[in-house]
Amino acid sequence: MTSLADKFASRLAQLTPFGKRTDDPLSNLKTATRWIENLPIGDAFKCQEAILAALKRFNENSTQYTKDRLAIFMLLDEKSRDLQDTLVHQYLRNPRMSRPVESQLWHAVYGLYWEIARGYHTFVLHLSRDAGKAQTEDAIPMITLRSIRTFGQLLKWRAIRYLPAGEKLWQRLHNLYRIAETEGFHRQTQRAYAEDAADCSCETAYLHILMLNLASSGTLYPRQLDLVDRWLCNWHGMLQLDSRIDTNVHNFVVDLSADHGPRRVRKPDIDKPLRFWATADLLQKLQELHTALQEGSPPAQLGLTETARTAESLELLEHLQHQWASLATREQRRAPRESVKRLVDVTHGLNAIIGQIKAADAPTSVSPYGTGINYNEVDDVQVYGFITDRTRERVSQMTLPAIQHSPDVERWVMHDESEFGYGAIVESRDKDWLRVGALIGIKSHDAREWQIGIVRRLSRLNDDTSSVGIETLAEKPTLAMLHDTVTPGYTVNGFDNSGASLPHPSLWLDGAQKTLIIDPIHFTLGKVFQVHSGGQERKFIALGNPIERSEGWTRVIAEPVNS
Repeated sequence: MTSLADKFASRLAQLTPFGKRTDDPLSNLKTATRWIENLPIGDAFKCQEAILAALKRFNENSTQYTKDRLAIFMLLDEKSRDLQDTLVHQYLRNPRMSRPVESQLWHAVYGLYWEIARGYHTFVLHLSRDAGKAQTEDAIPMITLRSIRTFGQLLKWRAIRYLPAGEKLWQRLHNLYRIAETEGFHRQTQRAYAEDAADCSCETAYLHILMLNLASSGTLYPRQLDLVDRWLCNWHGMLQLDSRIDTNVHNFVVDLSADHGPRRVRKPDIDKPLRFWATADLLQKLQELHTALQEGSPPAQLGLTETARTAESLELLEHLQHQWASLATREQRRAPRESVKRLVDVTHGLNAIIGQIKAADAPTSVSPYGTGINYNEVDDVQVYGFITDRTRERVSQMTLPAIQHSPDVERWVMHDESEFGYGAIVESRDKDWLRVGALIGIKSHDAREWQIGIVRRLSRLNDDTSSVGIETLAEKPTLAMLHDTVTPGYTVNGFDNSGASLPHPSLWLDGAQKTLIIDPIHFTLGKVFQVHSGGQERKFIALGNPIERSEGWTRVIAEPVNS
């Protein structure tokens, strides 16, 4: 049995301040270094998890702001960076990972950034209050820079998941920059980490975050957001903050007292602590890069990273030119939006869309939601914007056609509509597939014909709902079966294909330019297929250049081939 003295000693040990325990691996810099060296380096996730737990315990229990404590915290930060980069690369390289795996990775990455930002932020606030007294006063510029950069990563990783900033991240970030400006080191260049390629200052790091936020409007893939983040490191010299506005030059503004990010300059309130900047020089640089790519220069040669592809880089540069343009010159909305409350049927994924179009073409086909909408449901949509549980229960008690709702089809309420698409607020807790670039089929609940839609904008309003922007393609999709040209010795325009296989279902879009939406696994540039679509005569096509691609689908040009 445990003696009373043992219990008392155990309780006393629990009350001992963090950092005084002799068995604590973070009690001093030497033991912390030894503890890190003994971590399971071969398992990046477990190793990162151990450092995350140590940082969390450090932040929750530390009440001391000594030079040694700061050195231990900075060591943990520096030693975690390679591990963090490994997890970040795993996340960005695997867009098709399951939701549980994605959630585990995201929370691991975000959790570490949060503890690092939290620790540095606490040190900066304490040391800035005790300036002139603290032994670590000379470290304030460095830890402020690191803190600003880490808050930027928190905002970036929330944007990767299409989450709002929350947690007063903007207010805390603005406060850090104000400290740097007040202390006069906001333009002092430093090397934040030894492995960094170049020096930066608190001002350039802050502007970097503001520009990345302007680029991210809920329309970028995680990989694209990461690319812009890396590109911005090369463009710091073209940006500078000013406290006074020049209406002929400045086109963006940030309010240092507000809990939100940057805005375009419209009617600034001069009584607020505003900072202004211009993007004219950067826009000129973007145009030069765009021209060089079109003329054949490889992205890596232009400083756009080794992994960037030309087509991807061109698309992203055009997006940045739009997002970073002045209010007077930026591209306006293609068509006005009209507020509506419209019920639509939605299905997602290439295979599901093909299945619904195939069913709609069948002679006996009906809507997957039955023969029509009950008038009570219509009334609910007009009044509330959704169908109430009471009406659902009433309808379920009525005699309905003996037709089962398709599990592939959901019913959404659209809240706005334009010539080119819809806007909706939908329940998204269980919609793992709902991401920018997702391919969907969409039609009015009482219609037969499906349209093709692409999710262009996504913003998660909370854990349960998301705001979604959908672009609809003008071309009517029809089912097309692609047959490999497999007859031995059989050639079409000089192409000889071999290897028999079943036909591949795809979607034919018969517009001014003939295009196909296919599974990426079947795409090879120049590959010849025999196409059979509806009752039309069979024809031969070759797969041309991709127009757009995303997870699970590719839209390519269908080039005619003479047999």
